[in-house]
Amino acid sequence: YEVNIMNFDSYIFDFDGTLIDTTTCHVKATQSAFKRLNLDEPTEQAILHTYHLNLYNNFKALASHELSFYQIEKLIDEYNHCFSNDEIHQSKEYTGISEVLKFLHNQKKKIFVVSNKETLTTQKYLDYLGLSRFITDSLGVCIKNEDKLLCETIQNLIQKHHLMIGKTVYIGDTAQDIKSANQAHVQTCAVTWGAQSAHELLHEDPHYVVNDPEEFLTIL
Repeated sequence: YEVNIMNFDSYIFDFDGTLIDTTTCHVKATQSAFKRLNLDEPTEQAILHTYHLNLYNNFKALASHELSFYQIEKLIDEYNHCFSNDEIHQSKEYTGISEVLKFLHNQKKKIFVVSNKETLTTQKYLDYLGLSRFITDSLGVCIKNEDKLLCETIQNLIQKHHLMIGKTVYIGDTAQDIKSANQAHVQTCAVTWGAQSAHELLHEDPHYVVNDPEEFLTIL
């Protein structure tokens, strides 16, 4: 997979699992949310197994019995509160990410971040890790039901900033990310250091695959 990433003007990065390692934050916030609603607390292993799903489907899968839409919404609210306020210190950028963002920024490229967390939470993490200065805009999807697709968020970003579809690449770490970005008709780049393996990601036919953040720079 040959990545000539300089062909692009705009880069849309996924947040968790692509730019920032929030695995520990996610596990602790999930367990805390279930505990606060007096639901059976899922194990770390179970949580990591469903990590690639959006929050709605994630909590649906982790619950020991069927939950109502309202209960899942409450879980998401509790999770977001805990993730945003209690677990931020557990987060870290993947090695080499700030160098990549700095390089692209210096090349006058536009850099965007999309996340399934609330926009303010995403911004808070980017600020905490000192990455905000490279970012043109960040947008949270905050998926509360499975019909709200990442595809729409990417399209909204393209419209809001008047991006050229052919000059835009989406970079993410799950098969669902790649599938949604393909539906939005942008180029897609899968990274293999996040929630899913290269084997799983290849099912969705990403245009590019990157195995290490430094690869962005060596191929630039």
